[in-house]
Amino acid sequence: MKKTLFALIASASLMLAGAANAGVIGFEDVATNGDAASLSDLNPYAGLTFSDSWYAADNTIDGYGNGAHGGTHFAVNGFNDDGATISSATPFNFAGAWFAAPVGGADKASWVAISAYDAGNNLIGTTGHVAIGDTYVWAAAAFNNVSSLTFTRDTGWYVMDDFTTVAATAPGGQVPEPANALLLGAGVVAMALGRARRRKAPASAA
Repeated sequence: MKKTLFALIASASLMLAGAANAGVIGFEDVATNGDAASLSDLNPYAGLTFSDSWYAADNTIDGYGNGAHGGTHFAVNGFNDDGATISSATPFNFAGAWFAAPVGGADKASWVAISAYDAGNNLIGTTGHVAIGDTYVWAAAAFNNVSSLTFTRDTGWYVMDDFTTVAATAPGGQVPEPANALLLGAGVVAMALGRARRRKAPASAA
C-alpha cells in the first residue's frame, strides 16, 4: 500500500510540475567573451530560430552594464535592423520577456513592441508600445500557439533577457493551471488514504 501511495504522490507532483512548467531563455550558455555573438549562427538556439538581427552579449561590454536582467548575458538587437524575429516550426506559448535600453547607448530605443503570428501568418496579438529605459521592464504577452514573433522599436538599441515560454496548450485550448493540478493530486492522495483506513477498520474492531 505504501508503494502505491508513494506512486500516487509522485504522479501528482509530476502533474503539478508539468502544469507549472515554464521555459526561460537567459542566453547564459552563449560564448560572448566580452563581445556580441550572432544568435542566428546558433540556430536553432533553445529550439527557436533567431533572425540575423539578434546578438547575444554580456554585461562586461562597455555601455551595457545594465544589459542582463538575470545572470550576466542578454540579447541585443542589430542597430540598423527593425523587425527582428524569433520563430519556431513547432508552435509555442509566449508569456513575455524583460526589456531595457542600454545605459551607455548613444542612440537607444524608448519603446519596443511585440507582435505574434500563427502558422498561417495571421496576427494573434500585439503588446503595443512598451516604454523602456535604463531599468528592466516586463513586456507581458500571453500569446498562445505562436509560430513567429516580430519585435519593433522606435530607434536605436534595446536589450532583452529572460525570454519566457509557458507549458503547451491543453486540448481544451487553455494552459493548465498549477492550482488545478494541485487540487487533482490532493484528491488522488485523499482517496488513497481513505481506502487504506477502511481496510484497517475491521482489524481494529476485532
